[in-house]
Amino acid sequence: MSEQAVEEAVRQPRAFEALYEHWERHQWSPLEIDLTADKAAAATLTEDEREGMIWIFAHRFHAEWNVASLLAPFLLAAPDYDMQLLLATQVADEYRHIQSVVRVFTEVFGIEGGVPAVKALCDEHLDPVAETFYAALDNMVRPLETTRDEDLFLQSVIAYHLIAEGSIGRANQTLVVNRFKALDAYPGLQEMQHLAILDEFRHIGIGVSYARRRLERDREQASALIGAVVDIFTGLGSQLLAGAGVDLAPRFVAVYGAEPEVIWQEVLRQLELRLRAAGYEASLVAG
Repeated sequence: MSEQAVEEAVRQPRAFEALYEHWERHQWSPLEIDLTADKAAAATLTEDEREGMIWIFAHRFHAEWNVASLLAPFLLAAPDYDMQLLLATQVADEYRHIQSVVRVFTEVFGIEGGVPAVKALCDEHLDPVAETFYAALDNMVRPLETTRDEDLFLQSVIAYHLIAEGSIGRANQTLVVNRFKALDAYPGLQEMQHLAILDEFRHIGIGVSYARRRLERDREQASALIGAVVDIFTGLGSQLLAGAGVDLAPRFVAVYGAEPEVIWQEVLRQLELRLRAAGYEASLVAG
């Protein structure tokens, strides 16, 4: 589902049905993607180049692993069947994404030992910026395991679907896509990334649709709840940018080709787009 298709879907009266029907009609398997050329290309990497590629995919693994593990609380707390159904489809997508990344580590980078070995390697590459954001996301969502509250559910959707997936995830995906385009020797990785991004557009649409529905029901209350979450995460991002982001700047430039400040502005731009699609106006981007 393209970004434009998602934007059109969330604005129609049957947005939830359209997002579910798209999932039924567009399935893919990570097992069907040919990684032969990618494996051969990876074998020619220098040690530094290989380390950079592994860092990229460690970020991918942690992103997929963390969002997949947090979907169970959403399913438990979903306020109605429509949302529960869409979240169930997202569970399947996220675990498919994990499997695709594990396959890259196994077949392209030659990491043996399955998921435990891949997770152990990725844990070694977890940087403090990502770790802090994951902890904040977990703190926001985990209470859904025991609390059935629609306001908390809305705030968790904003944190998970619009911020983690819709802005941080989208900014990272944009950088990775550009990186792979410069590396024509990795057609399998490009295809896998493209298919995962199409899934993520639909996931973002799930969150945007729910936020839009809540804003239409009670704009004042929903706006206050959304604004509080946005303030928490943008404040956290600014702190990290001035702290850990400074130390990580050389690595981000070497691996992703962009300074942390540039990446953060792209995160904020993506968040503005997501919020606007939901019907919430915010000015976040500098300048």
